Amino acid sequence: MENILKMKWFTKEPSKASDSVEEVRSERVSGGKMDLHDAEPGVTYTIKEINTEDEDMNAFLFRLGCYTGEPVTLISKKKKNCIVVIKDGRYNLDNLLAEAIIVE
Repeated sequence: MENILKMKWFTKEPSKASDSVEEVRSERVSGGKMDLHDAEPGVTYTIKEINTEDEDMNAFLFRLGCYTGEPVTLISKKKKNCIVVIKDGRYNLDNLLAEAIIVE
């Protein structure tokens, strides 16, 4: 039973003392790319890219100050949305917007 739980919940454990939890988490999420929906609350990230083909969504995120190289802090996240701080403003983003923002 214990082995089944380990296999189900932990796909990779830190192999060395130098492997941090963040490195293991970022490897698990979409081939090394982590979006805001998968990020950890309370941590400040840097926006790596905006992954959307929709020009309206891209323009909306740009008006919020959400573009490559900008720091963003995830305050909290729920099932359908997350609260972020971008340029001293708090915004409530739905999952579609949060998944379009790739962070590192």
